[in-house]
Amino acid sequence: MTAPSKKNGDALVDALRTGGTAKKASPPPPAQTESAQLAYVLAVGCLLRICILVMFGNFVHDYLPGRVELSTPVTSFKRLSEGLHLSAHNISPYNGGVFHQSPLLLLAFKGLYYLPEAFSDAVYIAMDVLIALGLAKLAGARVARAAQQVGVPGETRFVCRPSVVAALYLFNPLVVATSLAKSTIVFSHAAIIGALYFGLQGLVNWAVVCTAIATHLSIYPVMLIAPISLMTHSRSIAATVLKFTALVLLLHTLFVAIYGVEYFTATVDFTIRVSDLQPNVGLFWYFFIEIFDEFRAFFIVVFQLTALAFAVPVAYRFRFEPLFAGILLVGIMSALKSYPAWGDLALFLGLLPIYEDLLKYTQYVFLSANLLMFGVGLAPVFWHLWIEQGSGNANFFYAATLVYVFGQITVLFDLGSAMLRRELDIHEPETRTRTVVQE
Repeated sequence: MTAPSKKNGDALVDALRTGGTAKKASPPPPAQTESAQLAYVLAVGCLLRICILVMFGNFVHDYLPGRVELSTPVTSFKRLSEGLHLSAHNISPYNGGVFHQSPLLLLAFKGLYYLPEAFSDAVYIAMDVLIALGLAKLAGARVARAAQQVGVPGETRFVCRPSVVAALYLFNPLVVATSLAKSTIVFSHAAIIGALYFGLQGLVNWAVVCTAIATHLSIYPVMLIAPISLMTHSRSIAATVLKFTALVLLLHTLFVAIYGVEYFTATVDFTIRVSDLQPNVGLFWYFFIEIFDEFRAFFIVVFQLTALAFAVPVAYRFRFEPLFAGILLVGIMSALKSYPAWGDLALFLGLLPIYEDLLKYTQYVFLSANLLMFGVGLAPVFWHLWIEQGSGNANFFYAATLVYVFGQITVLFDLGSAMLRRELDIHEPETRTRTVVQE
């Protein structure tokens, strides 16, 4: 490695003295090269999933869809198949107490119900590619926007290329497992990515439509309307919220008219009341198994408001970085929703490289990584001990769940603190060299 020239050293000193803007370490690759790399990543991601299905098809179709870490009562493909079967025989899918998902999924899979299973596998592979492509586009849009903003004086900015963001998502084992298990959560994730991307681009109507669809598929994305309203730069935030509310109510009213009140009871009410206490990687199921019935309603309100109450404060505090607020809310949803799965964490982790410049400000990366790895690694082990061998109990599995959720909360806390420290460095750069003495 050669030493920097005197001319470059003087230029750096001048930039630091004059409060110059951040400089990039190297020019970005040509657009054609980046597009080719992105296409290569997407193709390899598809090929990986196809190879797994060809080589381990029986294991994938028989074992993964039943894993409670990957599928929940509101995202299970088996339950969707039951709903499709009832619908094909002119029976309301919401009468049997098995199907708890959106009628939009019934419409999407209605034609695939009569086709071989390989066609539904292809749909999930295509959804993974679509989400990865959306993440890549979102990363590119954020880089273009960040280049126009004031950075930390003297900072060398490292840009995470869109192809790298797509690769980190596509080759995440949690993403691969969620896709192969055919969890319907991927459709909600695609709508969330679309909402964030269109919001960042200032396309108000498309962002509202995607947010409404995500909220219809899974209640908790309703929190995203707060940062998206700030992201769209619309003249009236109230008008954006009104459009969103009207569209969500229209969807629910339409399907209530078609399927009756049973639709609302089996979907929205089912999720809010946590009617099915099947174990998952969340906090709700064990607590509400143990709680007395007379206190159940109170604690349901407390638990649900704990998640939803973060929307406005987080969006307001990071109102100058609404995309970052949206990413934080995605992480909060992953940790605090009533029926979470590993796929929720996978989406949150897939969004983090978009803000790669926060990495140097984080303090608990090692702790967070260990907590998440132990939480993910121990859950199948403790489930095996509890359910299959009978040598453990529910406390084992719930302990792994607590570690898993605590790891996500640590990541959220670390990210929020990192953004606040970066904002301080931008607006008050003199504090970077100030010595703090605690008395």
